[in-house]
Amino acid sequence: MLRGKKVLLRSIEKRDINIIYDFIIEDELKKLDGFYELPPGKEYIMENFNKIIGSEKKYLSIINEKGVLIGYISFKELKDTCNVYKLGITIGKGFWNRGYGQDSIITLLQYLFLFRGAQRVELEVLDFNERAINAYKKCGFVEEGRKRKGFFSQGQYHDLVIMGIIKEDYFQNK
Repeated sequence: MLRGKKVLLRSIEKRDINIIYDFIIEDELKKLDGFYELPPGKEYIMENFNKIIGSEKKYLSIINEKGVLIGYISFKELKDTCNVYKLGITIGKGFWNRGYGQDSIITLLQYLFLFRGAQRVELEVLDFNERAINAYKKCGFVEEGRKRKGFFSQGQYHDLVIMGIIKEDYFQNK
């Protein structure tokens, strides 16, 4: 369990799946997340819960100060480079613009850099998701490049913005 200023990050539990699934199928989130054009069925997720949770990618539920599950955040150590992690986050639309995403990311970064020995944390974000790009910048991420037309969504190709933060920058800006 990781505690931020506004959020608590804890392991996803089976009882969280119904709420998380609602986030996955939310039209606005599908457009911004870009990775669930055809989301898996809820039954599939329930049947494969232990396999999904036990995978190399770790999922944490984001709980706000009122005890409400508002989203999830994930991280995965890259196979080809030790101590380099990839991060992803989804916050339900009803909880945007309250600082929950930023607090969740800052809390997870602290854990990764201080306790997991991270040297670098990176992510990819669709180029039109300006809210997320600005939040990532506030957390210390910098744009490092683009995969031009690297993702097909909503009937067209979009750039993926590659962002990262390294250990030295994290501690310098802390």
